[in-house]
Amino acid sequence: MKMKLTKKALLLILGMVLAAGSLFAGGGQAGGGGAAGGTTTINFWHIATGDNRRIPLENAAKRFEAANPGVKVQIEVYANDAYKTKLKTVSGDDFPDVFHSWGGGWLKSFIDAGLVADITDDAKGLAPLIGQNNLDFAKYGTKTYGIPYIGGSTVFYYNKDLFAKYNLQFPKTLAELDNVAKVFIANGITPFTVANRSKWPGAQYFVLLSMRLGGADIFQQAMDKKVKFTDPTFIRAAEILQEQIAKGYFPAGANGLNSDQGQDRMMFYQEQAAMMIMTSGTISSIADENKDFFDKKLAIGLYPAIDGGKGKTTDLLAGNNVLSVSANCKNKAVAAKFAAFIATDKELQTALMETGAIPILQGLTANNPISQELLREVAAATYLQNYIDQTLTAELAELHKDTVQALFGNTMTPRQAAEEMQKAYDAAN
Repeated sequence: MKMKLTKKALLLILGMVLAAGSLFAGGGQAGGGGAAGGTTTINFWHIATGDNRRIPLENAAKRFEAANPGVKVQIEVYANDAYKTKLKTVSGDDFPDVFHSWGGGWLKSFIDAGLVADITDDAKGLAPLIGQNNLDFAKYGTKTYGIPYIGGSTVFYYNKDLFAKYNLQFPKTLAELDNVAKVFIANGITPFTVANRSKWPGAQYFVLLSMRLGGADIFQQAMDKKVKFTDPTFIRAAEILQEQIAKGYFPAGANGLNSDQGQDRMMFYQEQAAMMIMTSGTISSIADENKDFFDKKLAIGLYPAIDGGKGKTTDLLAGNNVLSVSANCKNKAVAAKFAAFIATDKELQTALMETGAIPILQGLTANNPISQELLREVAAATYLQNYIDQTLTAELAELHKDTVQALFGNTMTPRQAAEEMQKAYDAAN
C-alpha cells in the first residue's frame, strides 16, 4: 500500500454532517462487556497533553461510558516523544487496548509485530460519517487496523505584530522570506524558532523545501523508485537548509531544545523569534499556554514557493491521527466501538477542531479564525503529502530524522545525508 495521503482524503471532512448523533453512541451494554454487575475496562493511551484537547477527550470518554453501562475508560496521557518510546518497549500483555498512532509505516511496524487487531468488521458503517478515504488511511491490504479521529497539517506560524512593527509582508516566495529574515536578524530577532531534540520538528523544514523544489510528490517518487534520495532536489533542499542555518535563521543549539517542553514556543511568545513551522496541533498548545498571544498576535500561512521550483504553496504536508486496538485486548469489540465513537462524536470533533485539528466528522465549521483559516487552507490544497517520518518504515523514518538533525548540527553534508538515505532504502527494498 502506498502511504501517500491524497487531497480527497481530507477534503471529505468538509462535507455535510449526516444524521445527528453518532452511529456508535447507542445505549445499552457495550458489545463484549462484562457480566451483569461487572465492569469492562478499556485502557486508552494518547498524546494530547494540553488541556484544550485532553479535557474534551476525557469528556468524550465519559459520554461513551454513560451510553455504555458497565464500561470504564481508563486514560493515560504521554508527551509525544515519551509516548513513542514507551509504546515501543511495553510488553504485549501491557499494551493499551486503544492507542494513538499516525498510520503509515509507523503503525505498520506494530501490525507486523502482531500487536494490532484487525477491526475491519467493526469499522463497517463508518465511511458515510468520516469518508471512505479517511477510513482507508489505516487500511493495509484488505484489512482495517485503525480509525482516524483527527487530521492535521504543517502550518507556517508568524507573529503578525512583529511583521507590522518592521513593515513586513508575509512572504510568498523564498526570496521574499530571505528579505524578511534579514530584517529580523538585523533587529536581533531569530527568524525561526525550532526545538529539534526529537528530530521531527526540523525535518519538516527539509521536507517542505524538497516539495517546493521538486514538486509535491517528490518523496512518493523516491519511494516508488522513480527518483533516488540522491536526486539533486534533495541535495539542493539540504543545501538551502544549511545556508539558512549559517545565516542565523534558527536558534543556536536548536538540536538541544525540547519541543515537548515548549522551548520553541517560549521563544515565539517572548518575541525572540518571529516565525515557526509546526504541525497544526500547535494551535492547541498556543491557545492553551498563551491565550493573549493566540488572540492578538498569531497568524498562519503557507510555506513560500521557490522561484523555478516545481512545487506550489498550496502543496501541504499533512496527515491523520489514528486510534488502533491492541491484538491482546480482551474486549476488542468494546475497544473498537470506543475508537469509532471518538471519530464520530460531534461534540468532541467540534472541540478538537477549535484547537487546530482537522475534524474527521464531516461538515463542521470552526469558531476561531485561526482554525477556520486552517480549514480553508486544507480545502484549497492542491496536494496533501503524508508526514514523511510516518510514511516510511520505522527504521527509515528514524534515519530520515537523524540525517536532517545532522544537517542542523552541521555534522553531515547534504550529499552524505542523501547517500545514507539511498543506501538504507536500497537495503530495505
